[in-house]
Amino acid sequence: MKKILVLGAMMMHVPLLIRAKERGLYVLTCDYLPTNIGHSYADEAYYDSTTDVEAVSLLAQKTHVDAVLTFNSDPAALTAAYVSEKLGLPSSSYEAVRIMSEKDLLRNFLLKHNFNVPKFRTYRSISELKEEIDIFTFPILIKPVDSSGSKGVTKLDDVDALDEIFNRAMFFSRCKRVIVEEYIEPFGAQLHGDGFVADGKIQFIYLGDHHFDASINNLVPFSTTFPSQHSQLEITMVEQEVQRFISLIGFQGGGINVEARISARDGKVYLIEVGPRNGGNFTPIIIQYASGFNFIDATLDHALGIDFKKQNINKNGFFAYLIAHSDKEGLLESVDIDPILQKRIINRFDYAQYGERVFSFKGANSAVSVLLVHFSSQDEMNDLVNNFSQYCTVRLIPEINN
Repeated sequence: MKKILVLGAMMMHVPLLIRAKERGLYVLTCDYLPTNIGHSYADEAYYDSTTDVEAVSLLAQKTHVDAVLTFNSDPAALTAAYVSEKLGLPSSSYEAVRIMSEKDLLRNFLLKHNFNVPKFRTYRSISELKEEIDIFTFPILIKPVDSSGSKGVTKLDDVDALDEIFNRAMFFSRCKRVIVEEYIEPFGAQLHGDGFVADGKIQFIYLGDHHFDASINNLVPFSTTFPSQHSQLEITMVEQEVQRFISLIGFQGGGINVEARISARDGKVYLIEVGPRNGGNFTPIIIQYASGFNFIDATLDHALGIDFKKQNINKNGFFAYLIAHSDKEGLLESVDIDPILQKRIINRFDYAQYGERVFSFKGANSAVSVLLVHFSSQDEMNDLVNNFSQYCTVRLIPEINN
């Protein structure tokens, strides 16, 4: 029986864990939180941090696993690549994954290879940034180089809150580096989706449209809708740039998560992110509904050294993930869903239960529920997504002031 070590045991890992067991694999989970639901699906559970490369390496060696993998976590993807390379297990190179996982390394790589990039710089202190702030044209984005889920990312229109925003970004950076870059105004929606690479070639990719709740944070997406409303020419332009990047960086195989923009100013493609793993918010699952491509089986095959199997693809219908979220902090009372939306839900994942604390939607980790939805038409999808707050309301328990 083949034995795999899965880094991460959160709800988003559960579909992979279930499928691994269905395939007769012996499954070990590694996640520092013993209460995470994924541990209950494993044959053995371990509680090391997925970012502790030496602890995970030691665990993989002593348990004699045949594969080390994750599904949709940037920090865990880096650890999986490091440990797999060290132990001679199937994986893309650690160096490629490292560049793809850290925003400043990615920007420098793109610049070196003549991709379109915004003006950017990396800083370790607010004093360094203040010395150079005049080189930037506002608005600017301030980001931790190594966070995921948009945590610590802020768009800044002037210098008034510079110290506060920089310090917040630094708080979310494990390596204590912050990248500042000029904002790219997009033509149409930001493109977002997942792909799968085998033998250095994109075997499958599906890009949809990102949607943001500007009333809370216009940098944290609450939905991706498929198909995109961009033209096929624009989508092809993005896909070609992603393949060029994959070829140049030497990423050999596995899931990728893509964010890209067509610039409203010059019509050029800008790669925002090409992550070395599938996306969060159950992106690979909704894409499977929308296309038939099974990312989980492809991921397991790749990790076990099994040659990529062509799949029957049919990109048809209208699908989206939708994140139920709150605009303020409090204790959850309910998630109220209109019957029109309710009848379209094909799967639902609840992160918070009655009475648990929820937070304002400033990062993907503040999601209350993720809804996977199948719509009857483009018009229905546009209506429900553009007016999501009318169809899905997160209610908090009223606070009693003494």
